[in-house]
Amino acid sequence: MVIELAILRVLPGNGPALEDAFDAVRPLLAAADGHLRHRLVQAMDERDTFLLEVAWRDLEAHVNGFEPSEAHAHFMAALEPLLREQPVVIHVPHGAAP
Repeated sequence: MVIELAILRVLPGNGPALEDAFDAVRPLLAAADGHLRHRLVQAMDERDTFLLEVAWRDLEAHVNGFEPSEAHAHFMAALEPLLREQPVVIHVPHGAAP
């Protein structure tokens, strides 16, 4: 299992709109082959910053499966107008030490 961590910085004041947009496209992510679970959380100290954490079966399921898919294009099309910059995305192994 691999964990995708994506930092989403939204345009000022657009946190609620991002949450609504995410809720609308959540099924696209959840239906992706290799998707195990996910969560979207708002930072406590930077209200216009969110963390999207997605557990994938393996790295290939994300980068070779979901990323190039039409579902991913629709997923990002809903979120991108609300973002002030491209998401920062990294992958870490499940159970990595802090």
